Amino acid sequence: MVLVTLVLTNLMIRVLGNAASGAVNPKDALVLIGLGMINYLPILLTASLFVAVLMVLTRWYKDSEMVIWQTAGMSLFKILKPILSFTIPLSIAVGTLSIFVSPWANEQSAVIKQRFQQRDDISMLAPGQFRESSGNNRVFFIESMNPEDDTFKNIFVTDFGKDRQLVAVSKAGYIENNRDGEKHLVLEAGRRYEGTPGHTDFRITEFSRYTVKLEGKVVDPIVNSPKLMPIWELFKDLNLPHLGEILWRFGLPLMALVFVIIAIPLSYIDPRRGRYTALVMAVLIYFTYSNLLKLMQAWVSTGKIKFAVGVWLLHVIAALIGLGFIFYRQNRSITLYGRYKRWVDQRQAKGNQHVA
Repeated sequence: MVLVTLVLTNLMIRVLGNAASGAVNPKDALVLIGLGMINYLPILLTASLFVAVLMVLTRWYKDSEMVIWQTAGMSLFKILKPILSFTIPLSIAVGTLSIFVSPWANEQSAVIKQRFQQRDDISMLAPGQFRESSGNNRVFFIESMNPEDDTFKNIFVTDFGKDRQLVAVSKAGYIENNRDGEKHLVLEAGRRYEGTPGHTDFRITEFSRYTVKLEGKVVDPIVNSPKLMPIWELFKDLNLPHLGEILWRFGLPLMALVFVIIAIPLSYIDPRRGRYTALVMAVLIYFTYSNLLKLMQAWVSTGKIKFAVGVWLLHVIAALIGLGFIFYRQNRSITLYGRYKRWVDQRQAKGNQHVA
């Protein structure tokens, strides 16, 4: 819940900031926040799983439960079975989210943002606010709007030309749709002022009908990023960027499994000392591992390393390190240092016997 709160706060600040600047529709803010949370769920579940296993085992060491486990003749490797039984279903959930659900959420967010950016000039209007057109050459203002028949009251339109500026004001207006699909803003019973700011040669014209063509905003299509593509589309074209994205999506559930292996030796603490040193190390290990996975993805995407190697290399190395530390924690006396220390003690004992 702490991780979700932090991520949710960050998403709210970012999405509401974009809504305030006009980059996204304020009405879509909650939807974008929800889609952003879905996108972060695989990472949050992976981190939560690592911290959960670590905190439980640390508590066991703190309460001397692990001492009882080992004095009963149980190996630390046997604790892997219940932990993996707990982890495998969650890693499957992480894999489902990262492989299928998260790309869908990214695609929906991109579609919502593009749909808002493609709105025409008149859809940008809001009563009591000055709004700039999509072409950045006009400014609109309306005092009130009737959404049922698209009529407006007290309209102000200014057009910035190359040499002269046009300003049209009207008490009423409406939207007119032509047969060819073009939209026009029609102003009724108003005045038009034409001139150059700073000069007195303004031309004032009264009109009974004045038409302003509304431009549709031209927005580039959604970039076909691998992050937005379904997994079956990535497998259809196995180019380097697609292989890198596949490595990342399948790497998250594997990373969740490796984390619980690392959590077993990392959870060891002296009962007389604090229990938060392991959590600090867990944070460092998590960010190191995830950044190395991102680095491996970048290397595969640029062709610096083959996909057949990069997809397993990091996870196998991290798992072997975790298993090695479990072996060290279980059999400290037969490690290289333990063997060296025992050999030195034996030499000293033989030397004392010769002297005697």
